[in-house]
Amino acid sequence: MPLLQAENLSKTYGSKRGISYEALHQFTLTVQQGEFIGIMGPSGSGKTTLLNLLSTIDKPSSGKIIIHGEDVTSFSHHKLAKFRRKEMGFVFQDFNLLETLTIGENILLPLTLNKVKVKEMTPKLHIISKQLGIEDILEKRIMEVSGGQMQRAAIARALIHNPSIIFADEPTGNLDSKASLQVMNTLSHLQKHYETATLMVTHDPFAASFCQKVIFIKDGKLYNEIHQGNNRQTFFEAILNMQSLLGGNIHDLQTVHF
Repeated sequence: MPLLQAENLSKTYGSKRGISYEALHQFTLTVQQGEFIGIMGPSGSGKTTLLNLLSTIDKPSSGKIIIHGEDVTSFSHHKLAKFRRKEMGFVFQDFNLLETLTIGENILLPLTLNKVKVKEMTPKLHIISKQLGIEDILEKRIMEVSGGQMQRAAIARALIHNPSIIFADEPTGNLDSKASLQVMNTLSHLQKHYETATLMVTHDPFAASFCQKVIFIKDGKLYNEIHQGNNRQTFFEAILNMQSLLGGNIHDLQTVHF
């Protein structure tokens, strides 16, 4: 059974003038356990809408989302919040770390919300921070660390409660090329280690080249998908070629050489 299945998802936004806009049309997607999928397309193509629907942050106008065999689109608000807290991890472009907390406290937030005992939290924090190479900054505040360190802390927070699936929205968008490489290497390695499915929206072909496959969206519909194979350089070039075909804004691309 697939981990996640989206069936005929559509999302229409209305306006005060009675004009509606369909951001996503009859979109179907299957995600297996441990799969790493990139989502790409021009600005306004429906990438973020898709991610918001799949992560249950937004509700579809029609269609359904099945996770672990359950139709989550039928869940109550309370049940959905509890399900999201347990099964999902999130990584954002702007990190979404709390300034009032230390890096360690930020990472532990999902466990705190799930009311995990402190004696169980400490070894989990030690393991994940060591895997991410941030064990020496756990007592620091976010203004004392680099963007790359903040994003690795955000990845640690997303993984510490062993979610089934991670949703990443432009995780390298605010990083330089060196930090992007470190973050994507880390995310890719840990995603394989934990066998966590990952769905990542990105404009960056370099970041997308770490995925097992990339799906391309245009005008709210699936346009194409390509798979990595054995050569990441070839995959990277195929992603660039597909972006050219889609007519993506060249300023959206963050080209990084291998």
